Amino acid sequence: MSGLISAMWTGFAHLTKILAGFIVLKLVAVYLGAAGLGSLGQLMSFVTILSLIAGGGITNAVIKYVAEYRQTPSKMLQFVSGAFSYATYFSVVILVICTLFSTTIAKVVLGNADNAWVIVFVGVAQFGFAMTNLIVGVVNGLKETKVFAVIQISGGLIAIPIAWALIANWGWEGAAIALCAIVVIPLVPALVVFFRSGFKGNVKLLPVRKLPVRVLAPFSLMLFTSAVAFPIVEMIVRNSLITHEGYYQAGLWQGAIKLSSAYLGFFSMFLGFYFMPLISEQHDKTIIGRLVFKYLAFVMALFVFGGAVLYFGRSYIIPLALSSDFKGLEKLIIYQLSGDFFRISAYVIGYVAVAKAATRLYISAEVFQSVVFLIAVFTLMGMYGGVQSVMLAYMVTYIIYFIVCLLCFRLYLVKAA
Repeated sequence: MSGLISAMWTGFAHLTKILAGFIVLKLVAVYLGAAGLGSLGQLMSFVTILSLIAGGGITNAVIKYVAEYRQTPSKMLQFVSGAFSYATYFSVVILVICTLFSTTIAKVVLGNADNAWVIVFVGVAQFGFAMTNLIVGVVNGLKETKVFAVIQISGGLIAIPIAWALIANWGWEGAAIALCAIVVIPLVPALVVFFRSGFKGNVKLLPVRKLPVRVLAPFSLMLFTSAVAFPIVEMIVRNSLITHEGYYQAGLWQGAIKLSSAYLGFFSMFLGFYFMPLISEQHDKTIIGRLVFKYLAFVMALFVFGGAVLYFGRSYIIPLALSSDFKGLEKLIIYQLSGDFFRISAYVIGYVAVAKAATRLYISAEVFQSVVFLIAVFTLMGMYGGVQSVMLAYMVTYIIYFIVCLLCFRLYLVKAA
């Protein structure tokens, strides 16, 4: 029951995040048109990447170690001070890079050096990303799922009218600021939570020589791998689709990815913010095994229910979520849903590697799924062609990946016996 309640709170938080992003997209489309939306596409990706890696991308590390140390408050406070310092110094480095190379980055990301100020602004905003990630990590390490949801929901509700005012009054420049605002503004309720907690006045900025680099750097490396490996593969596949099949086929696949990211984001948040702390505080592999198979069954059942709703309602949901231009996706969505089912099931097992800071294993898994997907795509393209081959390859990749994860986890448990 506690898992279901936590999943509900996570769902509310993720729904608010999705709605805030969707409303901002609609506002940009209304006030700036398709051209304006297109010109902001790369900036959206840039902001998304920085929101993940801000502060060194240590959210999972914070969740893990706060969960482990919560029975020893002094050790937990020491760790949180170290994480705060690590995130602060890392954010300073990113700001320096964004400032010194703002013109170059603006040319690459925005195609116009005149908008270098936007890159500097994002560099400043990522301090807010980093602090929000830190506070959210602590909250979830303490298993305060409801508090996490309140931060996300209230942040989203505050961000929407501000973004509306920015876009309506300042056009493209306002939209650029709004993209950062919807990520930064959850810091406001997060800070309220912080100042009402026992952490107030006890979190210190440590000198560089005292940073827990050995503890936190592996998590930075894991997140950077996730942020780079599969997105690069997607770019390769997308370019191949555009070259051989045209923009329409590539667009269908992009629509499928967009749908996936919406519901997979819910499962990822639930696993990262609720399931991982449970695993982190356990050292008995028998208990870990029971927890993994319990939540594997829970996630599978929940996904089957949601996936069935999407599949049987696809003729209504796909045009509503995307547009009538994506009607061709209706007969192919089963492949995406099947792949997503095995992908998120594999991630239940994969979070054990994150919880136990198994850096090499995690990176190997990221590289493995990327390579298998590429091989599957170019093998099936010769047989089927078009977006169908890509979506079939996606399904095949994650069936293989799930089986490998299951076998590796069984081996892990056998070694424990």
